[in-house]
Amino acid sequence: DVTYGWWVGNSVVTNRSGRFIASHIAHTGLISFAAGGSTLWELAHFDPSLPMGHQSSLFLAHLASIGIGFDEAGVWTGAGVASIAIVHLIFSMVYGGGGLLHAVLFDEKVEDSEIAQARKFKLEWKNPDNQTFILGHHLIFFGVACVWFVEWARIHGIYDPAIGAVRQVNYNLDLSMIWQRQFDFLSIDSLEDVMGGHAFLAFAEITGGAFHIIAGSTPWELKRLGEFSKFKGAELLSAEAVLSWSLAGIG
Repeated sequence: DVTYGWWVGNSVVTNRSGRFIASHIAHTGLISFAAGGSTLWELAHFDPSLPMGHQSSLFLAHLASIGIGFDEAGVWTGAGVASIAIVHLIFSMVYGGGGLLHAVLFDEKVEDSEIAQARKFKLEWKNPDNQTFILGHHLIFFGVACVWFVEWARIHGIYDPAIGAVRQVNYNLDLSMIWQRQFDFLSIDSLEDVMGGHAFLAFAEITGGAFHIIAGSTPWELKRLGEFSKFKGAELLSAEAVLSWSLAGIG
């Protein structure tokens, strides 16, 4: 039962899963548009003779950190920056179109869809198996993103501030190091350890996501989140968020 006030974000789509998806796709489109547009703006005003920090270059700095726009010696080339920005702008239009389709044309509730696979993603806030099924897919996507980051650093290379240049980084998958770094991750000074943490995080999230999709909620989770009759999807979401951020501390 919805008890949220009208001012609460997404309150009007709590029980309308199709519209709920539309709002999230629209948000993704806005983020993609902001990233692409801001990157082009920074690129048009960028002066390579001045430090990035003195030019408020937020998006260019993020690209530079993963070795885009600079050569291996850390010299500005701008290669690939405009292309990445334009791709984000194109994606924002795709996301915007998808959001409009889900908001106007597609079913208001996913459970009314004629597509059996889509009906699996209906929102049943008091059903822990339904919620863990959806969140399991989220965890897998997070894991895939970590795999991409680790492989990008290994094959292409990322910026190493210790030497002021872009270099290839192989991950150090030392489980004892990863365990100890949970409590002092702010003191990590090795990119190999950072990549090792992300590699472990990828394995944990993909494995956990697959387990949740197949097995649903575990008795331990139900005990922690309350009896089935008192189950709330928001509590599960909070628990998963805490787990994800705790693991993210490894990297």
